[in-house]
Amino acid sequence: MTARIKAGLPPPYDGMYTAYAAALAGARLAESSKSRYLTRVRAFLTWTADASARGVLGHDPLGDMSAAIRAAHGYHRHLRDGGYAPATIDGVLAAVDDFYGRHGIGATGARRERSRA
Repeated sequence: MTARIKAGLPPPYDGMYTAYAAALAGARLAESSKSRYLTRVRAFLTWTADASARGVLGHDPLGDMSAAIRAAHGYHRHLRDGGYAPATIDGVLAAVDDFYGRHGIGATGARRERSRA
């Protein structure tokens, strides 16, 4: 597994994270769920910023649906290859879909691990 990265997010990822945190603050979710979603989305955005800087994702993964799908699927592979448990991966994908849903992009369609059985 990888260590958590505490560094700040580069623009525009920082603004998207801040907007997501504000949107999530008013959501009807338990505070523990909000905290978990924020942690998971921050890790996803950190990975996405790096992958995007390396040219792996193509178009804008924050505003282009096909790039968002590629980002979610790439992060899914990253988590599986990193040895994360299926339940953890599914929780991360739920947070990623929530992030994209609250930004009006929609669900990424990344298949959940527990549905693969």
